Amino acid sequence: MQRAVFLHLEQLLRDYPKVDNFIASIQENPYFGLDDEKRIITLKQHKEAIRETIKAMDDNVLEVINSLYFQHDPNKTLEGLAYDLHIAPSSLYYRRNKFLETLCKKLGW
Repeated sequence: MQRAVFLHLEQLLRDYPKVDNFIASIQENPYFGLDDEKRIITLKQHKEAIRETIKAMDDNVLEVINSLYFQHDPNKTLEGLAYDLHIAPSSLYYRRNKFLETLCKKLGW
């Protein structure tokens, strides 16, 4: 996977819990237009793809994704997170990459 795609997917996951609030703020804009409508459609498609990918994964992978992106501690390294989850760092990398590859396919990239 290309680095730019990887970083974009990570940003989508970090923004996932805030998508509904972001959509609401766009719709409240008095100058709501066609570009905003396209943006909302894209946000909803991304949210649905993430939701489907989450449903398709097992609990071990979801634990890693939840710790990495939804409860993200910016001061913690991946090795430190692996230590906290009581798994090997290579296992953490594998689970994260498995999730991101599946999400990439769901988005059609």
